[in-house]
Amino acid sequence: MAELGCGHARPVTPQALPKSTSVSFAFPADELDSDQHRRALLPLTERLGLRLRTERQITRALALTVKYADGSTTTRSRTLTEPTAHTLALTDAAYTMYAMLGLQRARVRTLTLRAEGLHHAELTIQQMTFDPVDDKLRRIEEAADRARARFGPIAVRPAALALPET
Repeated sequence: MAELGCGHARPVTPQALPKSTSVSFAFPADELDSDQHRRALLPLTERLGLRLRTERQITRALALTVKYADGSTTTRSRTLTEPTAHTLALTDAAYTMYAMLGLQRARVRTLTLRAEGLHHAELTIQQMTFDPVDDKLRRIEEAADRARARFGPIAVRPAALALPET
């Protein structure tokens, strides 16, 4: 309880979760190559997943906004099959939304990925899975998060981002 100047106590409520959080990537020059667009989505989902896990949050939906060279934008959103902070699920959803855009030779300036409908991870019921591959991927993700916390955000990253661009 917080004490008011007039001697009355009022309850202190913790700060509410934000409704969304987002990450963006701006290309150095307008980008026509759809492979480069998809390549840019990967670090966005990595950063977004890490942010959600670090803040112990999950998202129920994702939105992808593409800003074009002429300043116009297109946004697609997707409700996830289950709330998550798992990078692989975020990447799959981002790639699906990107494919739904059907871009052909679009001059893209910026990609923004927004997690919406955030909730506390501890307060959410998750569907149990007996898939050993999924369990292994989540354990690897936890180990990578610990390495990033100790050695910095690029200490562990997907191999696709380490490959030279062609």
